This record gives sequence, C-alpha cells and structure tokens, in this order.
Amino acid sequence: MRRRMFCVIILEVLLIYSSIPKSGAFGLGNAPPGLFHADIAQLLKRRNSFSQGSNDNNGCDIHPLKGSTAVVTGAAGGIGGEIAKIIHRLGGTVVALDRDVAGLEKLKDTLDDEERSREGLISNESRVWVLPTQHQDLDSVSHSANQIIDRFDRIDFLVNNAGLTYRDDFICGDERMKATNGQDLLFTVNYLSHFLLTEKLLPNLSRAKGRVVHLTSTYHWKVDGSEIIPGDAKCPQAYEFDPSSQSTKHIERSYGNSKLAQIFHSRSIHMHAPDCDSVCACPTWAATGIGGEDARDFLSMMAFPIEGSNEGETATTKIEEIRYGPGITSAINAMFRPREELGDALNCGRSFVANSRTLEFFVFRNSLLRWPIWRDGLTDLLGFLLLLGQRITYEDFIIQETSPESQDEEKRSQLYNWSREEVQEWL
Repeated sequence: MRRRMFCVIILEVLLIYSSIPKSGAFGLGNAPPGLFHADIAQLLKRRNSFSQGSNDNNGCDIHPLKGSTAVVTGAAGGIGGEIAKIIHRLGGTVVALDRDVAGLEKLKDTLDDEERSREGLISNESRVWVLPTQHQDLDSVSHSANQIIDRFDRIDFLVNNAGLTYRDDFICGDERMKATNGQDLLFTVNYLSHFLLTEKLLPNLSRAKGRVVHLTSTYHWKVDGSEIIPGDAKCPQAYEFDPSSQSTKHIERSYGNSKLAQIFHSRSIHMHAPDCDSVCACPTWAATGIGGEDARDFLSMMAFPIEGSNEGETATTKIEEIRYGPGITSAINAMFRPREELGDALNCGRSFVANSRTLEFFVFRNSLLRWPIWRDGLTDLLGFLLLLGQRITYEDFIIQETSPESQDEEKRSQLYNWSREEVQEWL
C-alpha cells in the first residue's frame, strides 16, 4: 500500500514538471510582476460599470474608492499593510486594526505624508484611522468594532487578514498558546476574533452592499473539519487549550483548522446577510512575517513578494505607475473584481481566488488526501511543491476549487451556530 502511494506521488510530481511551460517570462528565481495601480483602478471601474449597467471602460480614475470605507485587520505590516496602502491610494478611508501600535502609527504617518507630497494636499483630516486591537482578546475586538460602528454608518470592505502560526519549538500546553479567554490562541486570533468582528459589522456592511474578504490558505486541505465542530464536546478540539482535550496533532493542524473555519464562515455570511458579499482569497506562499523572523529570510527568497519591485520609484512617481507584488494579487481580485467575474468563488460557491495553478496539477489530490494516515504528510509535501512551483504557474486571477470537506454544509452550519453562541455576550 505504501509503495503504491509513493509511486503515485512520484507520478504526480513528474506530471507537474512535465506539464509546466519551461520558457516562461519568469522562472524559479524570478518573481512574477504583479499588478500596477492603474490595473487595480480599472478593476474597480469595471466593477462599477457592471453595477451601474454601463459598458464604459474608457479612461482610468485613480481614486475610484473616494467616499468608501474599508476595515483591514493585521494592517501594521505584511499583506494587510499593503492592502491598506492600496485602499488609501484609491481614495478610500482606511480603518486599520493591529496589535502593533507603533506599526499602525507608522502606517498612518506614511500614508498621510504620501498624500501630502504626491498629491499636494494640505488637509488636516486624515483618511487613516488606527485602532490598536488585540485579536486574542475578544473584549478588545468587540470594543474596536463598537468604535467603528459609532463612526461609520456604512462599511464597503472588511478584510479579515490578521493571523499567526505556531513556531516549531512550541509544545501543547505552552502558555504562549493561550488566548485571553483561556482557549487556543491561534484559533481565537485567526478565526473566532474575525467571526466576532464580522458579525458585529454586518449591518454596516449590508447598508453599503459591501464585501468581506477572508485571507485563507491552501493549507485548509490538511484537515477534514472534524476538529473545528463541537461534536459531543462543548467546543471544537481546535479551540481547546488543555492538551488532554486536544488532537494529538494539534499544533501542526492548527493553521489548517483555522483556515478551513474561515472558509466555512465566509460561505455562511451571505445566507445571514444577503446584501453583503463574501470571498476567500489564497495568497499562496507570500513573503510576510507570519512565520516569525526565522522564516522571513527564507520566504523573501522563495515566496511571492507582497511589494512590487518599483525600481526608480520616488515620492513624485505617479500613483498609476506604482506596482504591487504578486503576493497580494489574489486579495486585490477578491476585493475589487465584479461579482460577475468571481463566479464560484463568491459567497456560497466551492472555490476561492488564487494566484498559482500548481495545486491543479495534483489531479489525484482528492483521492490521495481522503486517507487520514496520509493526509498530514502529503499536505506538507503538497505545500512544499506549491512553494517550488508557484512562480512558474502564476496567473493574476484564478478561481480554484477548495477541498471536498470545505463543501460540507452540515459542518459549516454546526460551526456557525457554535461560534454565534461562543461570542453571544459581545453581540
């Protein structure tokens, strides 16, 4: 049995590398170009044309988000910071949440200074509002949500981006893995805090016919959903801090569990708030600090950059000429693509927005990953091959089907109902 499975894996790897074009414009050592600011502005113009029933796509308004409000979590750096910059440059108001107070203030100063220098504006009113927020503390998340509700009647975008992974040296029961509520830190930060924030902001999002974007991951394939529903226990295993109540592979599955939970939540939103859209986006391997400083150098060499090369860019460079890294193209598309182009990635669909086709070359992934004995190791191998192949299978916009388990409506409903009960005191 093991020999047969090994042979299948080798055949899969050979299939990938025989099918990938070898003469592309970029290879393993070079990052794809990403999108220009003007490209993103055109996306929004096309989206507005669809919603207004117009076919006029001529010209390029570089401030199509003027008058719009976007809430971004994990905005002090990484993907969240880049998204905040894009929204601001598009003319929108940014509500930036993060635990890093200094990082938030730096973001605000940077964007305010950029607006003054690049556009010559002298207004004292900033379009960046920072809210220091501890996502491990649901009181803090609720307080920030209440402040947003009091200030903004309408919210056009909510980007649920803040997240973390556990370090390799962590062991179950480590106090560093405990959230303020006494439960698992990662599941609280990555999933439950965003569930609470989203549920509180849904009326404001609905009034604007807004969109929620979840930054999720291909690593949701690692888990089958059994550890994120309560079952006979009071809460999901993935949420437990007590090692005696956890899965024996709690740490290595924690990230995948939280990302599958996000997908379930995203696909529940439109059912409870029909005037609000929801989309999941997978950035693939992106060069951020989510893996800690030890992993940052490695990711900077191998993963998609989140910032564009921007060679020769200065403070006087025109906004439309700014380039953004390929590591955020999936998030950009999830936010700004017209509903008509998102297809099966929208709301209760079976897909998410991606930027690499490597996963699609594993044509037997559904059958291979259904066996628990193989699933953990094979998913890690798949993740490694995705890292190797993502640059040569990159495309700006891909609709990619998620795991079979992510389509489970019963588990999705169970998780939603449990989550509502768990955060009820803050709603």
